[in-house]
Amino acid sequence: MTIILTAILLILPAAQAFCAPSAFEALSLAVPEAASFMPDVPAPSLAAADNAPVASGAGLFAASSRFLGLPYVLGPLGEGGDGEFDRGPLVSFAGLDCTTFVEETMAFALGGDDAASLDVLRRIRYRGGVIKYQARNHFTEADWLPNNIAAGFLRDITGEVAGARVRAVRKVISKRAWYQAKTEADLKGFESETPALKQARLARFRALGADLPDQEVSLSYVPLEELAALLPRIPSGTVVSLVREARGDKPTLVSHQFFIFDGPAGKIIRHAALGRTVLDVPAAGYIAGLANSAWRVLGFNLAAVKGL
Repeated sequence: MTIILTAILLILPAAQAFCAPSAFEALSLAVPEAASFMPDVPAPSLAAADNAPVASGAGLFAASSRFLGLPYVLGPLGEGGDGEFDRGPLVSFAGLDCTTFVEETMAFALGGDDAASLDVLRRIRYRGGVIKYQARNHFTEADWLPNNIAAGFLRDITGEVAGARVRAVRKVISKRAWYQAKTEADLKGFESETPALKQARLARFRALGADLPDQEVSLSYVPLEELAALLPRIPSGTVVSLVREARGDKPTLVSHQFFIFDGPAGKIIRHAALGRTVLDVPAAGYIAGLANSAWRVLGFNLAAVKGL
């Protein structure tokens, strides 16, 4: 997700009308084979986890397991070959970032077959399922979470887990400023265009935000200092959005997304780790390591994945 990538890059110094089902084969051909990155790992199938109940922790665990070891790739997905501003593939088996890993896992766990899973992915990534850049759920707190809750894919369970200890943070999101800050480097798939055509495209890109009003958002979270005690209450398969303090120099509140699962020795975090791969880490150790972050971590927003 573009806005999470922006947030990640900012903290580094401190530490979708849709094609018919038959088009799935054509989309796959446009994506580099996973084998070119990982010779011993076959590309996963767009299908529900084997015999696992839909949206169960076990189903999400199985679906996500197919991506373990895949390399972290910044912004791997786009609007396909006809995209006006980002022509990255609509689906990737070659590499994922934190949010696209969560999105594809949800789609594969919820979809009953290849076509259904691709359709679910479209509706998770895009407001109303319309594939265009301005309809993509860029901002986690302003788009991705509320739109997927409204679409029936997620249910916020932060308050259920935290009880009276739940907290909330507010921030004014300026999509207008975000679009205005776009540069030619944000245009993906137009390397062969002339400078004049790129400049015209960039002007259209920036204009997408011209009439967008600032938006105040509120995001609930389990406080960081309460997470160790409340960790056992977090259901396996929960989608976590890492919430940080509101700052004027940061465009967002959420800088990372991942799953919490029940592991053989306790809770684990499965995520696409920046600069590494999709991997598992012990949840308790991960939480402990957040205490001294330069961009202060407030806690976790929690969402349960719902069936269709």
